[in-house]
Amino acid sequence: MSDEPIANDTKSRRDLIHRLQDYLTKKFQVYSGKDSEGREYEDIQELWTRNGFLLDEETDLSSSEKWYNKSHLYWETEENVQATIDGMLGGFEHLSERDLAASKIFLENLIQASPEMSKRRHENQLSSCECGAGIGRVSKGLFLPFGMQRCDLVETSPRLMQAAPTYIGEEEATKCNFICQGLQEFNPEPNTYDIVWIQWCIAYLTDWDLVNFLYRMGKSLKKGGVIVMKDNTCNELAFDSDKTDGDITRSYQYIRALIEEAGLRIVTNQDKKEMVRWQDDFPDEIWPVPMIAITTKE
Repeated sequence: MSDEPIANDTKSRRDLIHRLQDYLTKKFQVYSGKDSEGREYEDIQELWTRNGFLLDEETDLSSSEKWYNKSHLYWETEENVQATIDGMLGGFEHLSERDLAASKIFLENLIQASPEMSKRRHENQLSSCECGAGIGRVSKGLFLPFGMQRCDLVETSPRLMQAAPTYIGEEEATKCNFICQGLQEFNPEPNTYDIVWIQWCIAYLTDWDLVNFLYRMGKSLKKGGVIVMKDNTCNELAFDSDKTDGDITRSYQYIRALIEEAGLRIVTNQDKKEMVRWQDDFPDEIWPVPMIAITTKE
């Protein structure tokens, strides 16, 4: 889209990467990283260059198709991912209940802090969007019990999307719209959602597609609405790339830089404190997982 922050050309992507690295430098953060095959990267630009990007428009287009096809094939293959909660959470089904419990508290706090959302909740007019929905774990476990009257589920895998209505249940599924589309292409109408929930899926988007996706989700918010990003973060490096399914775990500051590039900001409460909460009851072998409340700057 012509008004998106990152234009569809190689120079704009390169410029974005340079700004991200400058941001991390100013925050006294490294911008180096590694991948699951043991390769080390000096900076973010090297990561994307080695994946075939930042060369020219034609090569970028070809590399983009390969990038998204890899993760799509991984999630579409039943041997890799069963259409179950355990499949959605990579073998950590036992963490779903505590994950949803923490998310419920965070969501409650966000709605109470927003007069507009509180009013729409009272009027039974809340709407949500679950991005990277899989079979609809968050919609079933959080949004529908919370009283959302409209739940849009966006998922790139037709196999998982087809399993979602059965998992959610026939009656509750009538409140849901099932959208089979990659997040890099998803472009909802403005003023559509109270809550956009983005959990454990940003790792599959390139930096420029993630920035533009966040920008579009900001436009989709109703007045007082909020984006919640809940995802893994790495500590010592800026990124850790898994070559198996083509995902990138980014550092918290790296993610913050991408949020700023999208023209968004982190929500603050009445005490002017940022509404960021960390999931503090996951096992040590799990990446640190923040919940970040995001909204537009207007």
